[in-house]
Amino acid sequence: MGRPTLGLGTYGSIRVYTLGAKRYRARTLYRDFDGVTRAVARTGKSKNAAEQALKDHLRDRVREAGVEGEITASSTVAALAEAWWAEFSMLDKSPGTFRLYRDRLDNQLILGLGQLRVRELTTGAVNRHVKAVGERHGASVAKVTRTVLSNMCGFACRRDALRVNPVREVAAVKPKVRKVPRALSVPEFQQLRALFTYDPVACRRDIPMLSSALLSTGLRIGECLAIVEDAVDFKEGSVEVRGTVIRVKGEGLFVKPSPKSAAGFRRLLLPGWEVDLLKARFASSRSISLPVPVLGGVVWDSPLAFPTSSGRLQDPTNVSNWWKEAVTEAGFDWVVPHTFRKTVATEMDRAGRTAREIADQLGHSQISLVHNVYLGRKARDTGAATALEGLAI
Repeated sequence: MGRPTLGLGTYGSIRVYTLGAKRYRARTLYRDFDGVTRAVARTGKSKNAAEQALKDHLRDRVREAGVEGEITASSTVAALAEAWWAEFSMLDKSPGTFRLYRDRLDNQLILGLGQLRVRELTTGAVNRHVKAVGERHGASVAKVTRTVLSNMCGFACRRDALRVNPVREVAAVKPKVRKVPRALSVPEFQQLRALFTYDPVACRRDIPMLSSALLSTGLRIGECLAIVEDAVDFKEGSVEVRGTVIRVKGEGLFVKPSPKSAAGFRRLLLPGWEVDLLKARFASSRSISLPVPVLGGVVWDSPLAFPTSSGRLQDPTNVSNWWKEAVTEAGFDWVVPHTFRKTVATEMDRAGRTAREIADQLGHSQISLVHNVYLGRKARDTGAATALEGLAI
């Protein structure tokens, strides 16, 4: 049986020969990245010096080939994680995605698997780890962990460090069954908004005005907080959705001027009562609102509809927490800001609007999402009683 072929960029045993007084030569066979195996040698004044000179040359040879730090089957998972991140972080992704993936990388993958070798990332090892993450941190964290690990293993496959992606055969993480979509009825919304106006803390935090804006548009809370005056056409009675408010770790709040998908860029017609509310709103906020910072170094010099008391962007997380306090105080603790999106979708459906029109209003690229997630269910009057009336025995 012939001698096994060397791997690309690897070398065989190093042999050291005496050349004479205080002269030694270290020699080995090295397989270059063109696939050719060549004899490589270096000399030194001692055996150790000759061997070290040869190793230094081989290291430089790898560097010159442009593969220094290349991920191999012997690399640690921690090294693989950082190499993958260096490539992934250059992609055109949102700050939120980068933050989410980096958190999973640091807290679940490097911490839990970092000391393993890439060759040890078997389907069984990966499956056990994802399952353990799910038990400790919940299905949503496990799902993202599985996604990030799959991306890392795909990166390793493209560099021949793995033959197949072991995550492919790992069972998909399925979060708990979603609750049946629930929307507010018109009387419920009117009652909730009235209760908001009786709550001085909610009024100080702008919850009544925000609830009106959410119901009149179906916007996400971050999109609503990013509304500026020159995005509103008062003559036409419409608002242009230009971005959403996000927090960039270590930098602060910004408007991200790109939505989740192309469908997120939209101009929406407003009901007349919301146009009047926005006019009054900008009349009061124009004097305090400061220029709005936008990702990419741009600044919008237009007043915000919902600024802080100091005229700056509001943090969606703070507003969500205030919202939870307000609805709990009002006895509607099941209502979250997204409930208003479902209410808008449900009322449009009752008015006979198509799923495409509802998806355009909400900024969805997939129309099926409207039926699966956003339309209120379990209606008491489904129309069946009237339709079956003629079947009386």
